[in-house]
Amino acid sequence: MSTRPPRPPVASGPPVVGMPLDWDQEEMTRHDMGLVRMSPYIARQRTYAFVMDEHGQPIELGSGRFAKAYLGEERWVESKTTYRRNVAIKILQKGVSPEDSMRFQMEKEILERVQGHANIVELLTSGESDNEHFIPPQVREKVENDFMILELLDMSLEERLKGSRSKRRRDDLLAVPNQQRIFRVLDYMVPIATAVEYAHIIRDTCHRDIKPANVLLKLPDPTLRGSTLCVKLADFNVGKVFDADHEDLSMTRHQNVPGTLYFQSPEQETNSFELLVNVTQGSPEVEFFEDFYIDIHENDTFQLFNRMEQYTIASADRARKKLLLASPFAESSEFNVRAKVTKAVGRPADIYSLGAMLYYLASGAYANPKNLFDAFRKFIEYERKDENNTVTAYIEHEYRTIQNLRAPKSNDESGVELAPEDRFFSYKHYLDGNGELIDWSVMLIVAKAMIRNKPDSYCTSWDLQTGGIQQFVHDLLGLYVHFGVDPAVRVGNFEAAPMLKSKGAMRRALDRLFGKR
Repeated sequence: MSTRPPRPPVASGPPVVGMPLDWDQEEMTRHDMGLVRMSPYIARQRTYAFVMDEHGQPIELGSGRFAKAYLGEERWVESKTTYRRNVAIKILQKGVSPEDSMRFQMEKEILERVQGHANIVELLTSGESDNEHFIPPQVREKVENDFMILELLDMSLEERLKGSRSKRRRDDLLAVPNQQRIFRVLDYMVPIATAVEYAHIIRDTCHRDIKPANVLLKLPDPTLRGSTLCVKLADFNVGKVFDADHEDLSMTRHQNVPGTLYFQSPEQETNSFELLVNVTQGSPEVEFFEDFYIDIHENDTFQLFNRMEQYTIASADRARKKLLLASPFAESSEFNVRAKVTKAVGRPADIYSLGAMLYYLASGAYANPKNLFDAFRKFIEYERKDENNTVTAYIEHEYRTIQNLRAPKSNDESGVELAPEDRFFSYKHYLDGNGELIDWSVMLIVAKAMIRNKPDSYCTSWDLQTGGIQQFVHDLLGLYVHFGVDPAVRVGNFEAAPMLKSKGAMRRALDRLFGKR
């Protein structure tokens, strides 16, 4: 059922040292490890089928915008034990738009590209079935013969936090002390951040829809002391891939980038906007006439309305109200005409979403990241180059002000004097769901991810090849040290099994009497 073509046979004869393979160049056949040729390969067969309930109906696990997920089973056919395990069959729904159908194909391609990391959901196979009876007759009118088969996990992080699947297994972050909550948050965040780091740095791919619903969990087995939480990133259907020439291979290169409002970056929320412009044929300069703050940077695209031609923006000068295109304007000159600027969405969007999710979890799955970003907006638009225009200085000032407001006052109302501009200062966006102040070190990481374009931000909003995710991961791990724990020995195990006690003499005697082992 796999769409992958078979590998060509390896030429016979003695191995030639230093001769690289001329196929499958993306696989890790690395010269620095001496793996320049491979021996003949073997094939082992696995089969997949839908699992039916007691009424003969396929078991639906979930449904999304253009696909449904059903419970399936994998069998190792050529195995001494006929090994079996449950899997998830994600299958395209009928009647979806051509755009969504193509998005499903892109998800398969992107998910194949990012395989190889322990915290990215495993793709077992994909394609179309050559067996007409593979899809149960009960759902043939609902789905297409186009699927992905994925490893099966227990639930999404969203379901885990809200208890929508099982109330008993809900993780109530507000019910635990602050420090323990931070450790739980890190047990969710660190695996996802390392998965994004792998996708960015190794596979040159970005996710662009990071949120709790797209994080899948395998909960610890309560009967095993060594069982740990498994966290995996899934749903790459709006992802973006660059090829070797840095060409955008995403489904969204000519249209808006969807996302989830609370966690999407500003360039996704307002992905395109209008400008009144003057353009001159043969000139790369574009004059615009908008007075409000507009975040336009390199790698964004410019085009006149109702025109097909698109131009990459090289830079923007808001003081002179000029855009500089990467190539001269090739069409006829026009004045006072409406144009559209489309924001580029890449790696910076993932870093922003990780910061937003960290904030959401640190608040006890209570606070809205968009409210926090709105509070940051005035500082984001502050462009003067001075020592105060850093994220660290900004957060330090915010928390000093908060401490002054919270300082105890004497009976004569004497205390710390506030500056006039701070007397109506609100800090509710720095509080968790219990009304307690979120730790300064956590909020600094959140701010460096959500506030871009500052000297100490993790990235700029226009750098599509940024490596800022590595500093984000480094600072996340640093939180363990900040709270006095070695990250190397921290185990994500929220539901450890109880210690098994040895049976006493009376218990053993009763077991023998009733034939129990």
